[in-house]
Amino acid sequence: MKSRIFFITRSALIAAIYFALATVLQPVSFGPVQFRLSEALVLLPLFMPESIIGVTVGCFLSNFFFSTTYDVIFGTTATLIAALLTHALRRHRILAVLPPLFLNALLVPLIWVVDGSDTAYMLNFGLILASECIVVLLIGLPLTVALEKTLRRAGLLRVYGAKNTEYVREQRENRLPSVGCAAAPVPRASDAESAADALPRDDC
Repeated sequence: MKSRIFFITRSALIAAIYFALATVLQPVSFGPVQFRLSEALVLLPLFMPESIIGVTVGCFLSNFFFSTTYDVIFGTTATLIAALLTHALRRHRILAVLPPLFLNALLVPLIWVVDGSDTAYMLNFGLILASECIVVLLIGLPLTVALEKTLRRAGLLRVYGAKNTEYVREQRENRLPSVGCAAAPVPRASDAESAADALPRDDC
């Protein structure tokens, strides 16, 4: 139950942040020459599966309210597929950053080709790819790395594996500094007394 609450809450929060950024920066978030800062969140599926829903819903709402029907279709589809592939490639971090870049560059220019407003597909492909590289690589990647470390230290990062581990604080071991040999065990008081009795004594 707790894990479901975390999952839903995080998904909703990411969707809200995506939509808020697109709303505030609306003049530069749409069109062939765009700087959609919301795309900085698209690498979160590397360690947060719930962000797949978050970025997809956020993209859908942004395109629904501020763009065209074609953008709702192509833009949201690109975001969803890219998020799924990023999560699937999470063990290969270099490859995992590529889907958001190229899927958006491939699908988003189709918006203007289909509606007939701009048929220069290859030009728009280059423009979208450039804007995605700037936002995703220069802003999103450092943000993702920093957020992952912060959540891991705070114990708010879920470990997905065979046992589907719950949200738990990362265990830290208190390690003694290495001195080249194992530390000798501290003798108990009874052991010390026994050793003292065993020593030869000089009677005065």
